Amino acid sequence: MSHRLLPAALLAMSLPFPLHAVEPAVFPLKDGDVWVMAGDSITAQHLHSNYFEAFCYARYPKLKFAFRNSGVGGHTIPSTLARFDYDVAGWKPTVVSVELGMNNAGGASTDKFVANMGAMVARIKEAGARPVILSASPVNDGLGAGKFAMRNARLDEYATAIKPFAEKEKIPYADQFHALVEVWAKNKQHAKGVNLTGDAGHPGAPGQLMMAASLLKGLGAEGFVSEAEVDAGGTVTAAKGCAITGAKADGGTLSFDRLDETLPFPIPDNARVILPIAPDVLDLSKYTLKVTGLKGADYTLTINGATCGTLSAKALADGVNLTNLPADPKAKTTNPITVQGAAVLAAVSGKESLVGKWRALSKTAAGKDAPPKKDAPPVPTPDPATAKASLVELTKQVEAADAKIRDAAKPQTLHFVLTPAK
Repeated sequence: MSHRLLPAALLAMSLPFPLHAVEPAVFPLKDGDVWVMAGDSITAQHLHSNYFEAFCYARYPKLKFAFRNSGVGGHTIPSTLARFDYDVAGWKPTVVSVELGMNNAGGASTDKFVANMGAMVARIKEAGARPVILSASPVNDGLGAGKFAMRNARLDEYATAIKPFAEKEKIPYADQFHALVEVWAKNKQHAKGVNLTGDAGHPGAPGQLMMAASLLKGLGAEGFVSEAEVDAGGTVTAAKGCAITGAKADGGTLSFDRLDETLPFPIPDNARVILPIAPDVLDLSKYTLKVTGLKGADYTLTINGATCGTLSAKALADGVNLTNLPADPKAKTTNPITVQGAAVLAAVSGKESLVGKWRALSKTAAGKDAPPKKDAPPVPTPDPATAKASLVELTKQVEAADAKIRDAAKPQTLHFVLTPAK
């Protein structure tokens, strides 16, 4: 009898060994890590990679780490190996994630892709780093399983084949392809689907926020931020991951101060449109407020004086995820939660602009600059020795930019006020 036809309980009884629950992934970020994200043009867009990085600074403020984007358009595993020494190993990484496959899909067989990944893993280990494998994202063409066009059909094979390889090698692996392909296909087929923006292979901010969340969740990132519960009389009944002070009730208005230990997922404003179809994002940002015993119907919430929406007493009693507070177009000041998230993202982007300069200098220092084209005007470039000297100073600037991200991600005390809505 085929095991596929047996109910789960009978299947377990029919096997010569007991079934064990799969152990949850342990997020592969440690104190002191330098994480290089090797990839192609999708990584080089600095969208999902920046969101991934910003999440880590928001969620793990007690760790000191750094991320470096190493994406190059059109690259495959072999072409990434060709630049590995100066563009990846040059950072002295402790972690190297590999997010490639989109440009292999037109040619390399699945067996060849896995073999190439084996060579990449070996090279990462030779550099003294821990490998992490990320599947390529799907092509957003509106076709689901059973109808895949050529590229998604091959990417499906790659993502499936890499899983047992990663398990055998004991390498963290996140499969964003299978997490996203059906969701994106159904969304694209729907008349009122959310626009992921960008193009089929290179989504814009909404699609890439989903990519970042899928990768983070697949690698086992922590979703809990904090939770607070206060009753209408100003009594703090629960506080986890945060400190609630100064709570008081006065004439139907409730106020208190909240200092969290970590921050919610920094979400760019131009990506928030995707939240209704992206549950992984909010699952990775469980940042809740619960208020019980309120007598009125609706309450206006202000945080640090900024109006942050009107919430029903029922919603507050059930618990509200503050990550998902609606923007108030009439508010004179912006929700400080989103302001801080934007500051973290801006600091990551600023650091990455320096990383780009460092990578160009590193390539020159390695003597890898392409010769000028025939009849092209000469472009002054530093010689390798000068480039090496400049790298020392630029490295200091990049590390200073890392510190600015950490500063931007430090939790701040927020003053909450709930007032009966007029």
